[in-house]
Amino acid sequence: MAGPFGAAKGASSVEISTAESVLQRKKKIIMGTSIKTNLITEETIRLLQKFQILKGLTLDEIRRLLGVKESDYQQRIAKLVHYKSGETVIREGDLDSWIFWIVKGSCAVTKNNIYIAEFNKAGEVFGEMSCLDIDSRSASVISTTDSICVSIDMSILDTLKNETIRNKIKSGIHTMQAQRLSDTTVKLAEERKHLLEQQDIILQREKEFKEKETMLRQWEKDLAIREQKLHDTTPGGDDPA
Repeated sequence: MAGPFGAAKGASSVEISTAESVLQRKKKIIMGTSIKTNLITEETIRLLQKFQILKGLTLDEIRRLLGVKESDYQQRIAKLVHYKSGETVIREGDLDSWIFWIVKGSCAVTKNNIYIAEFNKAGEVFGEMSCLDIDSRSASVISTTDSICVSIDMSILDTLKNETIRNKIKSGIHTMQAQRLSDTTVKLAEERKHLLEQQDIILQREKEFKEKETMLRQWEKDLAIREQKLHDTTPGGDDPA
């Protein structure tokens, strides 16, 4: 995980009829407090190039992606945002196209109010899974501490005229998604191995228990025989004759 960036909250313009409704929806989705609206600096551009999704872009392509002049549009697609502990970054079920990078702090992923995972390292990215396939958020992300995040609105891919930049970004996203899938597969394999090991331990314990149970029953039989012999040899005991 490279890069000291974080994540912010944004929204897409999927199937929203007017520019006004788009703006209203974005205002509802973007949460947190904007720290700095203009991130288009040379330092920011160099840092953005370290992010996995943007690694394929040259510095000049990143400049063209974000623009060289300050404008409302640029301020809309790139934001540095501060979230208070407990504040929602992504809400399950929302439609938006923002990707997030952690600068500072930690954010927890939850689904149906059940904890799933946590992002707490600078440069970790989340929210990329739905930025290509327009779909609602499958989980929520909640800031668990005071956090600072950077977000970029990836809906620009739909209108970006530079096909080379668009393809590089999509390739970067696909690479990250493939890595996430690979990591998940490895994790599932490790969990399966752990479960099988636990199953073997349980089976071994069951075998030991059965052996001990058999031994205990034999001891009970031996004890019953000894008691009977002791009874037979005790004065006053029953005379078999």
